[in-house]
Amino acid sequence: MNAPVATLYFISVGVFALGSFQAAVTARSSAYTRACWTFSALCLLFALFQLACGIQYSATSFQAALFAHKWVNFFSVLIIPLIWYLVAALELKSSSFRVSYIVGGVAGMIMLANYLSPFGYRFVQLHPEVATVMPWGEQMWIFSGEPTLAFRILRLIALGLIIHTMIFSFRIIRLGEKLTSRLIWASLSLLLLSGIFAGLSDTGVLKAPYLGGFSFLFLAVSFSALVGKDVSNRRIEELEIYSELQHEIESRKIANQRIEHVLNNDVLTGLPNRAGALFSLRDLLELNRVNESKLGVFIFDVDQLSIVNGTRGYKVGDQLLIEVSQRIRQSVRDSDLVARLGSGRFVVGATGLKTERCVTIVYEKVTGALASPFFIEDNLLSITSNTGVAVFPDNVGAEDDILAAAELALHDAKSHGTGKLRFFHPSLKENIRQRIDFERALKEALEKDQFFLCYQPQISASSGQTVSLEALIRWQHPVYGLVMPDRFIQLAETMGIIAHIGAWVIDKSCEQLARWRAMGYHELRVAINLSAQQLLVSELEETVSAALQRYQLSGSDIELEITESVLMQDPERSIERLGALRKLDVRLSIDDFGTGYSSLAYLRVLPVQAFKLDRGFVWDMDKGGKAWEICATAISLAQNLGLEVVAEGVETEEQSEQLKKLGCHLLQGYLFAKPLTVEAADIFLAASLLGNQKAEATPTPAILHAKTNSNLAGLALQSEPIPPQ
Repeated sequence: MNAPVATLYFISVGVFALGSFQAAVTARSSAYTRACWTFSALCLLFALFQLACGIQYSATSFQAALFAHKWVNFFSVLIIPLIWYLVAALELKSSSFRVSYIVGGVAGMIMLANYLSPFGYRFVQLHPEVATVMPWGEQMWIFSGEPTLAFRILRLIALGLIIHTMIFSFRIIRLGEKLTSRLIWASLSLLLLSGIFAGLSDTGVLKAPYLGGFSFLFLAVSFSALVGKDVSNRRIEELEIYSELQHEIESRKIANQRIEHVLNNDVLTGLPNRAGALFSLRDLLELNRVNESKLGVFIFDVDQLSIVNGTRGYKVGDQLLIEVSQRIRQSVRDSDLVARLGSGRFVVGATGLKTERCVTIVYEKVTGALASPFFIEDNLLSITSNTGVAVFPDNVGAEDDILAAAELALHDAKSHGTGKLRFFHPSLKENIRQRIDFERALKEALEKDQFFLCYQPQISASSGQTVSLEALIRWQHPVYGLVMPDRFIQLAETMGIIAHIGAWVIDKSCEQLARWRAMGYHELRVAINLSAQQLLVSELEETVSAALQRYQLSGSDIELEITESVLMQDPERSIERLGALRKLDVRLSIDDFGTGYSSLAYLRVLPVQAFKLDRGFVWDMDKGGKAWEICATAISLAQNLGLEVVAEGVETEEQSEQLKKLGCHLLQGYLFAKPLTVEAADIFLAASLLGNQKAEATPTPAILHAKTNSNLAGLALQSEPIPPQ
């Protein structure tokens, strides 16, 4: 039988079934999960509604059509509260949900009435029970009749639903969802038209099938567009969030890498820092374990960095560190570790060493690379370095232990002067502990007034009178006893407290000289030794000027002695500082002359008035030979330059006579007096003033010893003589 309309109804059943499935799938990824599930149920109901319509219109008998018609009524009633619930799910308002529940209750009562009524809830009675023949020849069972009260109530509810949906659509327009809103308006218009046609058909004005299901297809499209757009937007947002998250992860990785690089590397030189060195040492230790070879860890500490920073500025000091790091890096293998631990301290981890000779070779390569002067911003700088070495597995087995062991060895090297190399030995730990205690005591010595000065006379070779006394510092400690300068001066320089000690020496020397001047020794002066840090770093001029003013002395009353090695560390800066001191009219002298390597080149430009001939040459001059020739040449050079010469270490009459014949100006040594306490120096000066210097004060060294020791008894030094500086 030809039934195209019924066929369309059956086809729409499949379309609605697909829509129901799609909505159920979309519900999993949509923000409108409840709405999607409701829409899925609604599509399923419309599929059943269309199926029931198709069965009614294609029925072969009145009873079959009426049975199907009651199912059409059932699904049409159930659809209305479900559509209202769908709109409520989209609005997400509690009031809308409450209204949908009320509508659902009313629909439930109507559905009950639908099955209790013989013709369904729509009609009180039917018009003639005959099939309608459509113009194209299709016979269809289309019912019409007198409407019931329930039907009229449901019509009002449907109208309210349409109005509510229009308001919701208008709100969507204002939110910018224009495309979706237009589809909803079109769907609502079709639903309204289909409802009008259904009402006309039910009253018998015209004979037309129910078209509400087909109208809902447009609403289904609108809903799919709304939800689909939401899903699309959510997917776009998810992709954007994922992209941003990936970008953030990459940024974090880069930031972490940068932070890790900063944490593990030195900003100035680009070398690993202490943390980076420890990290690399782990790998090197494991490599040497596997290869059964030795790992040598060297710590090089640049001795003159603080002086360079203080005299040339930190910019020059930083550039010096950069060039030092480059030279060290170039002097070792690529597989070796080079790192900077801080300040002027560098570590080298040399792998694959087989013997101790290999360790020495690495040390010689690095120190050789650092031996050449550095030319930085028109400054020619020479440096030395102390070095501590620890060897794996000979000494220790862990990366932090081996680095700590090398630092202990470095500490030991620094305590023995500059340019020293020391290997770690387990006994160093106890030695270092003792040294730390010693350092702590040294820090407290000045505060606890444990230092005192001794004075060694300088005698005029021509008149035999005492012209000057050299101030020599001593340290009397309750535990360590009498500590000589050779044990604590270099340590004080390393600890950075030598400037304070030196300032104390200058003040006490000036104070003592003022007292001697008050006692009538008007031509007497004192000689004071300076350290490198005092000359090149500290505010020496202010210290000297303040002491002279405090004790009402003139600059020529004191003489400052600077060792030749100190002058050669930075000759240009030394000349500059000595010139500032000369403006105070202070006498300047070079101590230990002849022990340096280039002093003669600078002697003509150094603003000094005297130099001291090193005791090493004086001791051997009475044996003749080279020592005598050196003394004679040095004295002759001084005479030609108009400088005064002080010969130290004079112990015999023969040495004294030879020096007098050579034209030496001043003599100093055990022949005349050892370093004297203030009390012993008073006795010595009194004897010298009376013209009895040799007969009464020092007829023999033993007599002088007796006088000196009697004065030291009050200082709890018993009868032990005070050694020389």
